[in-house]
Amino acid sequence: MDPPGGGIRLFGIRGQSCKAGAAEGTYAIVSEHPSVRTLALDIALAISLRPTDAPLASREDLAELDGDDVLNAVRRALATLGSVRVWDTATLGPAALAAERRPDLIFNLAEGVAGSGREAQAPALFEWLQWPYVGSDPVTLAIAHDKWHTKRILVADGIPTPAARLVQDPRDAALVDLAFPLIVKPVAEGSGKGIHDEDVVSSPGELAACARRKLERFRQPVIVEEFLPGRELTVALIGNTGAWDVLPLVEVNFPAVGGGRHRVFGYEAKWSEPTPDDLLCPAPVGETLRKEIEVLATATCDALRVRDWARVDVRLDADGRPSVLDVNPLPGIMPGDGDISCFTRAAFAAGLRYDDLIRRLVDTAVERYRSRSFLSYRPGPTA
Repeated sequence: MDPPGGGIRLFGIRGQSCKAGAAEGTYAIVSEHPSVRTLALDIALAISLRPTDAPLASREDLAELDGDDVLNAVRRALATLGSVRVWDTATLGPAALAAERRPDLIFNLAEGVAGSGREAQAPALFEWLQWPYVGSDPVTLAIAHDKWHTKRILVADGIPTPAARLVQDPRDAALVDLAFPLIVKPVAEGSGKGIHDEDVVSSPGELAACARRKLERFRQPVIVEEFLPGRELTVALIGNTGAWDVLPLVEVNFPAVGGGRHRVFGYEAKWSEPTPDDLLCPAPVGETLRKEIEVLATATCDALRVRDWARVDVRLDADGRPSVLDVNPLPGIMPGDGDISCFTRAAFAAGLRYDDLIRRLVDTAVERYRSRSFLSYRPGPTA
């Protein structure tokens, strides 16, 4: 399949320069890529922080929230562009955020705390207030956080993804008509939450028991999906529809990370003593497979109308054919070499320092807002 507009580009570091004469209150943009601005920005960093006394290894429920390492690293990078305010959406409610002074740009990392559409909550408020921000809009974030809705869109666009069924009641497990082995996942969680090696099941009895446990624990539907036995890779992308830059592919190194008998990159594999050896980047894949995965990832981002950046997780079937497992338009960006953030690892492999990555995401959002092809939903005429 060809991405709309043929806009796939392999990521490469390009020289950047700054156009002179930017008007007051605007950004200076170069033709190929946006550059450092001539004016200092008033930036708000929206982030959901986990409690400092909550170690990830024992608090699966908080796995999606960021720690001080991400807060400090992103804040330092943004400080090179102007002043930075921090909005912790784990403690600040919508009324408090709405009372803030309008920033020039919001760097959105807000995962949210409660609700199946929690990643969309802060951007929905920003849209209401008509404040510009980095990243996807609330529609894309809400859909992508729900694995079932995501699959429906991928299937409609002819993008390969493992066959699945939605189970909302324990009795529905008996109606699943897929071939074993299967994997059972909560429908609206991230960061490996609720995904473990024992969630790969091989019989109707195991499926029923696993589905019941998941329904009771997470209080949300579960998705029962064909389990693909092949390699697992992830694709980090920066850009927008028709013009995606694809960073070097990342592969999960299961001999190093573990993942149990079935090689599942779930909660334990992601968060239990991660090391630099857990991820291989650039992934050791042949040219044909690499191109196939890149086209698959860009088509996925276009189908979901992703903005600015995303990570697309892919797994190979028994014949080596890739399918999309998950789409994350709000990927983790832990700053350390030994951390498990695939997006950061891909950026480092592309030659970007952490500060470069953050500034690149800001520039990408600024370029999008300035682009004539960006269709922003604006209020209609007033009476």
